[in-house]
Amino acid sequence: MPTIVFDCLVPDIEAAGLSERFSRATDELVEAGDIEAADVVFDASPRVNPDLEVELRRIYRVEHADVEMADASVCRYRIELAGVRGSVNQLAMTLSRLLTPPAVLPRDRVLLEQEALYELPATYPWAVQVSR
Repeated sequence: MPTIVFDCLVPDIEAAGLSERFSRATDELVEAGDIEAADVVFDASPRVNPDLEVELRRIYRVEHADVEMADASVCRYRIELAGVRGSVNQLAMTLSRLLTPPAVLPRDRVLLEQEALYELPATYPWAVQVSR
C-alpha cells in the first residue's frame, strides 16, 4: 500500500486541525478519482531523529525573519493510500500545499527566471517520505 509520511513542525494547538485538513484533502482526491481510499494517521509525538527537529526549526527561523515557532513540536501525518491512479510523488506534492502555500507566479518568462523571488515561506516546515 503506498504511503506518504509528513513530519512537520506544527504549533501544538494546530496539530489536530492539520490532521483534519489532510483527511478532507484525501477525501477530495477520492472524489476526483485520483485514489480509491485513504487513511490519515496522526502521531503527535513521533520518534524522529533529533536533527530533523533542529533543521525544521532552523528553516522556520530563516523563512520567518528569525522568529521562533512558539509552543510547537514535530508531528507525523501518515497517509496510507489505496487504488492510486498516477504518481504517488505527485500526490505528496499536492498534499504538501497544506504545509506550504502555492506561489502566484507571473506569466512573463523573463520574470519567471527569478523564480526564487516568488517563493512563499512554509506555514509548517516539513519533511516527506514516500513509499510504495
